[in-house]
Amino acid sequence: MNIDYFSLVIIAIVASGAVYAFYSIRKVKRNGVEVDAVVTRIEEHEMVDADGVSRDYDFYVRYRTLEGRQIEAALANPKNRLEIGSRVRIKYLPEQEDYPVLTGILD
Repeated sequence: MNIDYFSLVIIAIVASGAVYAFYSIRKVKRNGVEVDAVVTRIEEHEMVDADGVSRDYDFYVRYRTLEGRQIEAALANPKNRLEIGSRVRIKYLPEQEDYPVLTGILD
C-alpha cells in the first residue's frame, strides 16, 4: 500500500481549518453581542479550476458597537442573497469586533 503523506497533511490542514471556523462561529453565536448592521460592499472572487469558473463573495457590514465605535468588517458566515444596503442582524465578540457573524436578515 502506497500512502501519499503530502495529501494526508493537506487534508488534515483543511479539516482543522474547517473545525476551527465552525467552533469560532458557534462561540460568537453563543456569547456575542447582537446589533443591527448594514451591508456596505460585496467583493467577488473568481476561481478557475478543472471544473470551470466559480465565484465566491465576501460581504462587508458596518455596525456600531455597544461602546459607540463604528466598525466595518467581513461577515464570517455570509449568505449569497445579501445586497449592498441590506439590513442584517449580527453578533460580535467585544475582543474580536472584526469577526461578526450573521444571525438574521432584517429586510
